[in-house]
Amino acid sequence: MTCCTSLGCGVVVGDSDESRPVGVEERWGADRIRELRELYPPLRRYAAVVGRSDVDPDDLVQQAYTEVLARDPQVIENLGAYVRRTIVNLASNERRRTRRAVLAAPILVTDSAARDEYPSELVDLFALTPRDRALLYLVEVEGATTEEAAVAVGMRAPAARMALTRARRRLRGEHVREEPA
Repeated sequence: MTCCTSLGCGVVVGDSDESRPVGVEERWGADRIRELRELYPPLRRYAAVVGRSDVDPDDLVQQAYTEVLARDPQVIENLGAYVRRTIVNLASNERRRTRRAVLAAPILVTDSAARDEYPSELVDLFALTPRDRALLYLVEVEGATTEEAAVAVGMRAPAARMALTRARRRLRGEHVREEPA
């Protein structure tokens, strides 16, 4: 029997005319499913940092799991890094989708009372790209090395170091401007 994993459909094609769908547990195995379950809490925290504030981190992780489980498990070497990278990609897609919607819709509120006089530091953090937020989270909160964080978000180490430097500079610059003179 051969499996049609190149398409990710999970249908076993045998010598007989009957084909049956292969379950996730059969394709992935109990150990890999257990690994996914153990990864859920740290991935949820990661998604909370990487995703926008109005996107539920559970939704991001669930969507990432759906995409990962549709893949052939043999091609995924480091499951944690692969799911993290998927979460960053999903968050980036959501950010682009929202940006397009904002540009397409006219800005209706121009009243100065609607503006926040004292913006939160989270506004500054969410002004960064999801990839930069992911790098900051992995390095500053989880204590990962720059090289490990770079692999997790799909960057080379020198590019990740530069992105971290720029993100930190931007956050410091935003923070310094808010302080009273």
